Amino acid sequence: MKILLIDDEEMSLDFNEIMLKELGGVEVVGKFTNPYFALEQLEVMDVDVIFLDMEMGAVNGLELAGIIRSKYSHIEIMFVTAHAQYALQAFEVNAVDYLLKPLNKKRLKRAIERLKEKLDLYKESKKKVAFKEANFYMKTFGGFHLLDRQQNIVKWRTKKVKELFLFLWQHHGAPVHKAIVMEQLWADIHAEKAAKLLHTTVYQLRKTFKEQGLEDAVQFNNDHYSLGLLIDSDCTVLEGLLKDNKMESSEVEQILVLYQGDFLEEADFRWVTPIQQRLRQSVLQYLEQIISVGEVNPLLIEECLLKMLELDCYNEMYMYNLLALYENMENSQKMKEFYKMIEARLRDDLSIEVPIKIKKSYGHFVE
Repeated sequence: MKILLIDDEEMSLDFNEIMLKELGGVEVVGKFTNPYFALEQLEVMDVDVIFLDMEMGAVNGLELAGIIRSKYSHIEIMFVTAHAQYALQAFEVNAVDYLLKPLNKKRLKRAIERLKEKLDLYKESKKKVAFKEANFYMKTFGGFHLLDRQQNIVKWRTKKVKELFLFLWQHHGAPVHKAIVMEQLWADIHAEKAAKLLHTTVYQLRKTFKEQGLEDAVQFNNDHYSLGLLIDSDCTVLEGLLKDNKMESSEVEQILVLYQGDFLEEADFRWVTPIQQRLRQSVLQYLEQIISVGEVNPLLIEECLLKMLELDCYNEMYMYNLLALYENMENSQKMKEFYKMIEARLRDDLSIEVPIKIKKSYGHFVE
């Protein structure tokens, strides 16, 4: 059990630490006379319980407990104070116990034993929830949404909360330094204000997943943030298929179905563009291989070429290949319709004529 001590008197901190060490089975991970500094350190410390004084100069223990519980709901609060009159109020902020100074060893032992039982139950329930957390599914191509275990779309408190979630997710669990997060999400804002916005957004993101039964969705260690969630997604599946580079019809069809549009194409996040370009290029290269190998049926090759033109609509080679495919299929109707579409697109969008190679191919067919 990891315990943090907060008291404005050094002597009380030392006495409480000695009493706890004599009990065994606990570790005092920090002692603070400055409550505000203790709050800052909670971001990077692994703490199960906080022993908290009630009156610390200008700081009230009840108010501090409320702040801690709102940000770190998994941390238990145990008041250790000389003021008996606050006991009732202490339990209103969900304090696990209320001990009077000076600590009585027998009373402290009973409190620690009860606390251990509660923490054991909490950790067990957390394991059960963690076992289910991969039941989130995320769609990223074309439109974006995240589905929970009941197939309900997860709602985001703000656009920045959604962006922070996606930014951390696309790092595949790797920790990201907070300076990089601020640079990417709040590039045009002063560093001090950006840090505050980051802190607020992390809190809201944690709260979003806490409502899903997950306490540690966003983890923070050594100034790095990471997303502690297992999420299935269309992007993960697509990247796996592209990496395998199989040329079988079933894989080709799956890629065509998955790639419904660019990665997060409706998002205007500054960090998204390089990822969009990389994934689009990877899909195009894969489909070009399929066209060149030609071991799948013509209808599937047609689907591939249509997808390629959807992603690169002025590519002359793609136009020529689809026109040639229709000729090989002896489908004059599709060939005529496609040629007219090419002609109109190039004239209306770019004010240019159909390339000579395509004109000659089509002219040869209609003669």
